[in-house]
Amino acid sequence: MGKLPTIAVCYIAAVDDSQLAERRGPTRMTDALPEYNIVDMRDRTPEDLSPSELEQLQDVEVAFILYMPDWLLAACPKLKWIHSFMTGHDHIPLPQLKERNIRLTNGAGTAAIEIAEFVVARVLEHWKSFPQIAALQVEHKWRPVFGRALSDAHIVLVGYGPINQQVARLLAPFNMRFTAVRRSATTPSPGADKVVAFADLNTAMHDADIVVAAVPSNDDTTGMFNKEKFAAMQQGCLFINVGRGTAVVEADLIASLESGHLGGAVIDVASEEPLPPDNALWNSPVRISAHCSATLPNTMRRVHELFFRNIAKFATGERFENEVDL
Repeated sequence: MGKLPTIAVCYIAAVDDSQLAERRGPTRMTDALPEYNIVDMRDRTPEDLSPSELEQLQDVEVAFILYMPDWLLAACPKLKWIHSFMTGHDHIPLPQLKERNIRLTNGAGTAAIEIAEFVVARVLEHWKSFPQIAALQVEHKWRPVFGRALSDAHIVLVGYGPINQQVARLLAPFNMRFTAVRRSATTPSPGADKVVAFADLNTAMHDADIVVAAVPSNDDTTGMFNKEKFAAMQQGCLFINVGRGTAVVEADLIASLESGHLGGAVIDVASEEPLPPDNALWNSPVRISAHCSATLPNTMRRVHELFFRNIAKFATGERFENEVDL
């Protein structure tokens, strides 16, 4: 192997001190790749660098990012590969990467297991009436609240990528019926009892007890779940979104809940994040979490393991795992 590439690590350093260990990107990298030159750009821009660090930035061939830094392409003329540990790439200027022949990989699947566990927890919380039971305990009231059986319930999994495949795997012991909805109904879909194309989504949802959305953000999915789609779900359906907030017309979701048509809704993502305090979702029946359905230690471990496998392929020009077709 010739000269090893310089790697720039570009993402927020830590949400708080308790998460520093999970996000110690450069330390994790220098331990695993001691022979590589690692430029720590967490929470930094080129204006923050010394002359020697700026010189290093000129040699960067690989960038490891969360969100795309607006300075990255201009500051790194030798850049050849970007790895984003997010699944979506709507924040990355794909035409510019294609023009400069820069390869792109993403973190698809690295958080799938934990996000699926979160979905299962929310399903059980709703189906077994845990919030109502907890409220009665606070009021010191002995009043039986009986939940519903999951067996034979119909769950429609919209976007049958790594997340919803794990949802199907984890819920399989409950003897539910699984319909996968994806671009093509002929795509192999292990774990699904039935596969339909997006064009047939309304029909698929007409007898759905639960709908789980895990779709990326793109022109096809923006506003996908609107008044029409919520009306197509059967009365009392539980709607869960762990994909992208842009997929949901939030005013239509609130209206469907308040009308009594939907039985419940769960979102871990919103069209605007952080969700503003005056957003109508806060005062609605929607159960909200702040894009935290993943689990940082496991996700970051898988993110780095994926990157390390791909760095070994970089010199040979092999196709990476999770390479995005530009």
